[in-house]
Amino acid sequence: MHEPPKRLAEAYESWLEAQRKALAVMTALEQPGTPQDWAEGYRWLTRIASLCQDWILEKEDPLFPTLFRSQNESRKLIVDNPDVNYWFASIDPDQRYRLSGRRGGAPYLGFTIGTDVFRGAPGRTGTLAQHDLSQFEVGADGRFEILLAKERPAGQRGNFMALPEGARQLAVRETFRDRAREAPAAELAIERLGEQLAAPRADPDVVAEKLETMSRYLLVVANICAHLWRSNAANRNRIVGMAGARHVSAQKDEVTTHTDTDMVYMGGRFFLEPGEALRVTLHAPPRDFVYWGLVLVNPWMESLDYRYTRTHASNGTAWRDAKGDWPLLVAPEDPGPGPWTWLDAGGRQQGYMLLRWVLAGDAPPAPSCEVVKPASLRG
Repeated sequence: MHEPPKRLAEAYESWLEAQRKALAVMTALEQPGTPQDWAEGYRWLTRIASLCQDWILEKEDPLFPTLFRSQNESRKLIVDNPDVNYWFASIDPDQRYRLSGRRGGAPYLGFTIGTDVFRGAPGRTGTLAQHDLSQFEVGADGRFEILLAKERPAGQRGNFMALPEGARQLAVRETFRDRAREAPAAELAIERLGEQLAAPRADPDVVAEKLETMSRYLLVVANICAHLWRSNAANRNRIVGMAGARHVSAQKDEVTTHTDTDMVYMGGRFFLEPGEALRVTLHAPPRDFVYWGLVLVNPWMESLDYRYTRTHASNGTAWRDAKGDWPLLVAPEDPGPGPWTWLDAGGRQQGYMLLRWVLAGDAPPAPSCEVVKPASLRG
């Protein structure tokens, strides 16, 4: 055969066209327009294209599943959290799986079962079931095994996680308060149970369908990121939001419905003039909770680079005052020492902020926000 299969060739052209359309979304977005923002915008396009290739073309096979780290310091999706190790696997509710590993020091290891985020689904989409490791038996050495299946097999007495109809993905969020002091989980893996299958071979129709899916998902991500930036312009120097469970119930789009329902999400934009900073004061909720974390974000819904400076803080890393509050200072430049934890905006006077609460109830208090001059706070 000297001519490529028609569907495969067309699917590849569609993938190239999707990247051009994503570029148009990026260049049309009204954003601060600094050289840094433009450079990060073009880099973001390559990152989300690479993410689509890795997730869909390479690793999306529920018959030969792999539980892989889906995000890191150079691969970020729709407001990543630097305090979280993200893991992902494709699943099929008609199969049975063994999920295993050894717990580390992170206080929260959450398991989210959802519909197909890449292709969408008829009817209700998003999170179908939410669990965390505290609900299961864990050995003295931290090891655990969980059976995933549509129904619990007769006589099975160990850990079990039901796969609802429509389940197509498993997302694992390992949330740290302080990575420097908490070891990550080890040996996290998923294995399909049952008869051994023949090794898969590349098939033109399968690859074509994956290229078509990549094209679709790339534009979903690009448009949602642009929408999040635009829609938060009214949240000027304030942080507001709602519980993850309400995002799932609202069914506004195919991505925000795929959220951890143990969490509450609050967001807003900061707008600063030269010499100004935004003081953000976190208040403890009236109940025990596991975690809060606030991260600074660029117009492309990526966390600011946290490898070299502090661009995020949590209840495990931020300074707490005598009243029990956590005062943070979002500033473009180092404000010097003071009664706060400085979050480095990297020279930016505009940006996005996202606050996450874990197991803090449905309505933890919104933080207090105030534009200030850092010099005046030191007296």
